[in-house]
Order: sequence, then C-alpha cells, then structure tokens
Amino acid sequence: MKEVLTETESLCPVCLSRIPAKRVVERGDVYLEKDCPKHSSFRALIWRNAELYRNWSQYSQQAGSSQKRLTDITQGCPYDCGLCPDHEADTCTTVMEVTHKCNLDCPICFASGNEGSRFEPDIATIRGMYQTIVEAGGPYPVQMSGGEPTLRDDLPAIVALGKKLGFYHIQINTNGIRIAQNKEYLARLKDSGADLIYLQFDGVSDDVYRVIRGRNLFDLKVRAISNCAEVRMGVILVPTVVPNVNLHQLGDIIRFAKQWIPTVKGVHFQPVSYFGRYPWSPKDEDRVTLPDIVNGLVAQTNGELKETDFLPRRCEDSHCSFSSFFVLMEDGKLQARTDIAQEAVSGFGYRKDPPAVTARNFISRRWRLASEKPKQTEKGCGQCCGPNQEAWRRFLERESLYYLTITGMPFQDVWTLDLHRLKRCCVHVVTSNKQLIPLCAFYVTSISGERLYQNLPTDITLSRTD
Repeated sequence: MKEVLTETESLCPVCLSRIPAKRVVERGDVYLEKDCPKHSSFRALIWRNAELYRNWSQYSQQAGSSQKRLTDITQGCPYDCGLCPDHEADTCTTVMEVTHKCNLDCPICFASGNEGSRFEPDIATIRGMYQTIVEAGGPYPVQMSGGEPTLRDDLPAIVALGKKLGFYHIQINTNGIRIAQNKEYLARLKDSGADLIYLQFDGVSDDVYRVIRGRNLFDLKVRAISNCAEVRMGVILVPTVVPNVNLHQLGDIIRFAKQWIPTVKGVHFQPVSYFGRYPWSPKDEDRVTLPDIVNGLVAQTNGELKETDFLPRRCEDSHCSFSSFFVLMEDGKLQARTDIAQEAVSGFGYRKDPPAVTARNFISRRWRLASEKPKQTEKGCGQCCGPNQEAWRRFLERESLYYLTITGMPFQDVWTLDLHRLKRCCVHVVTSNKQLIPLCAFYVTSISGERLYQNLPTDITLSRTD
C-alpha cells in the first residue's frame, strides 16, 4: 500500500529539467517519485523508517532569511542560484574551492579533482571570493576545498588573508596526505590562523580505503591526526559511508575518535551520493540514509549512543541532517548532552537562535581545539560550591575539552534532489563569478555527467563500488 506524504519538485536525471515529484511511503520506507514527460519515471529511496521520518517532521519550522541575495529570479529553482530571492535559508558554511588538482583518484568523489586540472584561482580572485561572502552578509565559516587544497604551497597565505578580512573560522578539507608527510606545512597552516582539519576518514582498516580511495591510507590518516595533535590543531573525521564497504565500521570509527580526544573534535558522517557519470538509477541497496547511520551508531556502540541523542536539523525540512554532542567521561564512556525529547544541545541554542546562526555558533565553538582550560566559576553560583565543587569543576573541564560532536548530512544527487529541501540548504559554494550556490545544486550531474551549472568543469566521475 502506497501513501503520498507531500508533493515537491525535482530534476529529471536525464535532461535536468524541473519536474513534479512526491514523497511516498511504501513498505515502511520513504521514496521520492517523479515523472519526466520525455524520459519516463524515476524512484529513489530517501529515508528508511517512515515512522522516524514522521517523528522528525515535527521539528520542522520556518528557517527564515535576512541575507542579501546576489542573483535575480529568471528561470526559477534550481537555475538561478547565487543566492536568489527564493532561497529560504541563510549561509551556515561556505565552501571555497581553491584548486581542482588532487593527489588521489578516488572511485567515489563528487568534486572536480585530478592532477591535470588547471583551475587554481590566484590570490586576487580568492580575495574577491572572500568579499562575495562578506557582501552577502558574512563573514561566515569557510571551508577550503578542492581538489586537494593542501597541494597549494600558498594555502597558508590564503588562510591568513581570510583572517585579515575578518573570517573567524576557517577549515581545511583534506585527504591528509600532505599534512601526514609534512608537519612543517601543517604548522604553517596553524600559524596562519586555520582553525580545523576536516579530514577524509572512511574507516579503520585498509580494505575500506582500497575500495573508496583506491589505495591503502589508514596508517597515513593516523599520522595526520598525530601531527595535528602535536601542533594543536583540531580535527573532524569525515567518513563517506557506503553500503557493504564501511557501514559496519560506524562504531569502530567512534571508538577510534574517542582515543584521539581532545584533538578529534567530532565525526561527520556523509552517506554516499551518486554524482558524475552514472548511467542507471542506484538501487535501494546502494543507498545509506540518515536512519541507517543513527541505527548503526546505536547498535555498534552497544547502546552507549541512543537514538534520542541525535537532533534533526531545525528548519522547514528537518530531514537534511542531524547533530549531537557528547562528553567523554572519566570512565571512557560518552555521555550525551543532547536529547531530542528535551530539544536541548549543550552550548548550542537549539531553539533560541535562527537555524543558520545556531549552526555557525556550533561550528565556531565546537569545531576547534580549545586553547585553555575553562575558568572556574565564581563562588555563589549555587552549582560549583559545597561538596560537589570539585566534581563540577572536573565536569566543566571535560565538557570544554573532552567532547565529541557526531553529525551527519547526506548530499542530494540527481535522483534524490528535492527542491523544497534545496531551497533551505545552508551550505553554499562561493564561486569566482560572485555567486553562492547550494552545495547539492553546485555538484549535481545528470546520468551522463553533465553539470547543472555549465560554467563549471565537467570532469568528475563516479564508479560503482561493488
């Protein structure tokens, strides 16, 4: 029995035309169904466990936006990104591609990266990209990306420029090869003002890396994290989660992360998306949905993590991502400071602030390595006085230093793209031609590999992993 939940719009995987779509429930799961008058019907799994989908829906609310719009509406979503006046969410993170060169050739990659790519904006162009973000209402948190941004010798200068222009949080999205092999380069990034290493980290064994990245990399990942610990740079581990490859290692990744606290500040799970040339619709078994991540974390940590620890994104479409916050206690267990029933997040303002502001505050405060222990609270507060003073002091210290954020966000590909959700995307790619484009729109491709934005390179590919 099929039940239609809501209607929306999407794109045809063949011609990238905007077409009607609907979210439907069948056999307990949620699908996106759509029909193109020229290229038949398409159906994609977007969420396992319809009951949880409905439960998370109650946390949806209007995101709202006060950010300056840089483009006009001419063809409608998703063809006018820049952002256009129809976009309904402000920026929480900006992604800045500084090169398309890469020293890996990953079978699974949504970015345009290869050794022969010639895209590498000069400092003047990068200054203009920073200024575009400011003009739109920033500065906002920036993530340096590519390609592999650490292939640029002048990346520390690019970071320093951003800091000079007022950008308070700058991340380096990297595969970790150079920072593992060259600690001096990592130290230069630290000294230039970089706040975080956003480290590609798919698992705890080389069989995973051989499938997803094409070579053994685990020892190199450990060396990169060790170097970050030495120079005091915070790290977020970023696994791309693929069925039958590393879905069974979610708990192992959390246990690994715990061993490296306080250097490792969190784990950000990204279910695999199908960008590039992929000439048939991915099957249900090719998909990892957010409930798969949550259920895997609960089962593989033997209940140390609980389903209620994970908070859905607070905006009109609450199914885009989840966040959680844990303190590593002295007994080695993670204690949740988030609870969906209480709608609370430690130091996060989950219900108080607008969604984009909440996300920016969370990133800026928690996705970095604290420079010092927390100051003791003055006497008379009623919490740290008396016989529990020492216990309270130790807990405050652990919450400020020994914590782990666990988050997840699936990117939308051409089969799962939901324009209702896209309009509320807060992760935006800044371009050299003064646009801010929602990440999923920026990277989306047809089944033949055609990019939605034709002024962008089209050399991305994706191979099957089985």
